Amino acid sequence: MEPIRSPRNRAVVEAGRLHRVLDRRRAGKTLIEGPHLLDEALGAGVEVERTFHLPDDPEANRWPSATPVDQAVLEKLAGTESPRGPIAVIAIPPPHPIPTDRSVIVLWGVADPGNVGTIIRSAAAFGLGVAVGPFTADPWAPKVLRAGAGGHFRTPLSTVASPADLAGLRVAATVPSGGIAPARLERGVWAVLIGSEAHGLDPALVAHATVGVTIPMPGETESLNAAVAASIIAYALVIGSGASPSDH
Repeated sequence: MEPIRSPRNRAVVEAGRLHRVLDRRRAGKTLIEGPHLLDEALGAGVEVERTFHLPDDPEANRWPSATPVDQAVLEKLAGTESPRGPIAVIAIPPPHPIPTDRSVIVLWGVADPGNVGTIIRSAAAFGLGVAVGPFTADPWAPKVLRAGAGGHFRTPLSTVASPADLAGLRVAATVPSGGIAPARLERGVWAVLIGSEAHGLDPALVAHATVGVTIPMPGETESLNAAVAASIIAYALVIGSGASPSDH
């Protein structure tokens, strides 16, 4: 098959629009880049609509709806410099109900895509779920997917719109001071609220929590990156439960 060389090709244009959040939501699709992410998506049974690849890709025969493109077109579709592909259009899986069999990291106002993806990756590693709340970066943005390194396809992703969606769960809110250490949380299932590094959580939201959680920092650092904080708490929840990630 002759590779697509025009960036104005209809399939290329439609795929390129998926870098915009409104177009992703309207189409119910997103882009993933690289063989690792594509394999993770396929392993999870995600629908792959089309796969754009370079003509010399030795694995092209493995990709669903394989479509060869030249380097210039691949670069138009990619979110990285000097991409090698493949780049695939996938259907965004529907959100899961908030799980009750495991703790959940709840992202509230985490706007940085890299942080959101890293938190999803850590949650998957430790067997936790992730719930995406208001003012949080779109979890299905290509940049978030790259930072998630396949975690999107290994952990349940849910959505929350208000504190009412967490009714019936024990909620721990991260606070800069005055809370208990993560290791002191009682065993069992928790919904842990993580806010932005710059602004933290709204006091009105914290008021809905069962308990506040503060990570002890005996050093001179003023604060932790949101993804680092979430990862520390996720690890503490696993250790505190007496479980290991492989138990989930």
